[in-house]
Amino acid sequence: ATRLVYKHPLHPYQTMNFSSSLRSAAMAVQGKKERKPQVKPIVASAKEGVQITELDAFMFKYFGKESPIIPLGVFTTAIILGSGLVSFNSGDKATSQTFMRARVIAQGITVAAMMASLAVQERQRTLGLL
Repeated sequence: ATRLVYKHPLHPYQTMNFSSSLRSAAMAVQGKKERKPQVKPIVASAKEGVQITELDAFMFKYFGKESPIIPLGVFTTAIILGSGLVSFNSGDKATSQTFMRARVIAQGITVAAMMASLAVQERQRTLGLL
């Protein structure tokens, strides 16, 4: 929705927003027709009438329902955990500790990706894309 903004001549930093009905009335008095903006999807895969940005398209691709990042994070966490357990079993406590710290970091990143995925899916539902 576009806004008609009035800037006061003596106070240019103070603005007044008019509602769409006042805008329509003002345009009718001036003899102008009100133009309805046409919404075109930025990304070809979007539903007709839904406009999504490039950031939304990126997030939908990598953090959507079929996100490749979450399984990759789970797999990475499992590999680091297994390597840490093997290192612990062999008696190398310093390396085992390093692997366990790396596991915590990988696990945190994976949980953050899961939360981002939930937020992205909610955004897709809000836009009617799911």
